[in-house]
Formats: sequence, structure tokens, C-alpha cells
Amino acid sequence: MIETAALNLLITNAFTGKTTWLQASKLYPIADFVDAFYRTRAAMQRNLDDLNDTQVAYATSSNPIWSLSETITHVIYSQNGYHNMLLDISATATPHLLEAARGFGEGAKINQPAEDLRLILREATERIRQMIDETLPTHDPTLLTANPLFGQVNYPTLILLVCAHEVDHVRQAILMRRLSHNYTNRDVQLPSPPSSVQPKP
Repeated sequence: MIETAALNLLITNAFTGKTTWLQASKLYPIADFVDAFYRTRAAMQRNLDDLNDTQVAYATSSNPIWSLSETITHVIYSQNGYHNMLLDISATATPHLLEAARGFGEGAKINQPAEDLRLILREATERIRQMIDETLPTHDPTLLTANPLFGQVNYPTLILLVCAHEVDHVRQAILMRRLSHNYTNRDVQLPSPPSSVQPKP
């Protein structure tokens, strides 16, 4: 299992160009990255617990961070983009998703109802879980493709990118929960993985 501090350092080094995303994805087993993504997604889902429509819409001009509504809708739209990239590099006939990001910062929507956000995040989580379950066992790590945003990538690199994107936005989401009206002050932290899970990036 990759510890949170190690994962954060790995992501920071790749984001800042100290290493390539391809090289970063070779430093840990891919199962570690998959597990880290699921743990982070679980934290994102818990972050929406008990929030109402006003809270998920909350934003302030003094803070440039998106509202929770914008964050969740963007995360899902971007996930669909990574979903399609993973299909492109896998031997599968699974159809691509039509509504998917092709660049940075796409898909954010304001003022979405809180219950709708919880629902679409659950659905998106199940969708990518099914796709990873289908493609992970037969992926070929020697197969590389050139990505205009991230350079040379393979299947493990794309899994790391999915995880890194989630980590970046879950931090923002936790902050916006704390800033939102009537915040309950319940801390949301990355959970420890089950004892049976000992793999990653």
C-alpha cells in the first residue's frame, strides 16, 4: 500500500515536472494506485454526506475554489475522459462514453442538487470500477501512447492520473465543505485500506 504522504509527493513531483508521469507510475504496483483511487473516491463520497443544496452550491468571491457542485460534476466529467483513454489503450470492445473531458477544467456545473450529486458520483464510481475490473487483468504495460497533456503514458500511468486528479479535488472539496454554510465540522480523511488489500500504483 502506498501511504498518503508518499502518494502526495509522487503526484507533486509529476505535476511540477521533477519526474514524468510515466516514470512516476513505475514506482509502485498498479494495484496500489487503484486502491488509492478508491480510498480517495470514498472520501469524496463521504464529503457529500448530509449536505443540502445550499451547501453544495456555496462559493465565495474571496476564495477561488469551486463550489462542491462544480467540483463533483467536473470530477465525473474528467473521469469519463480518463475512462475513454483507458479503453483506447486496452484490448476491449467496451463502448466509449460520449460526455467526456478532452482538456483541463471541463464539465463543472453550478447549483446542482445535493442528492443528484450523491447519485451521479455513486454511478460514476460503479462505472469506472466495472471498467477497471474488465481491463486491468489483461492490460499491457509495455503499450505506450502519446498524450498531449501528460506525455508518454501507459495503462498504469492513466490509473495514476485518475488517482492524482481525485486527490487534487478531494482536498478542495473538503475545504469547501468546511467553508460552506452550516458546516458540521465533521472531518473527512482518507481511510486506511482493508487489511486484505496490500497493493498499489
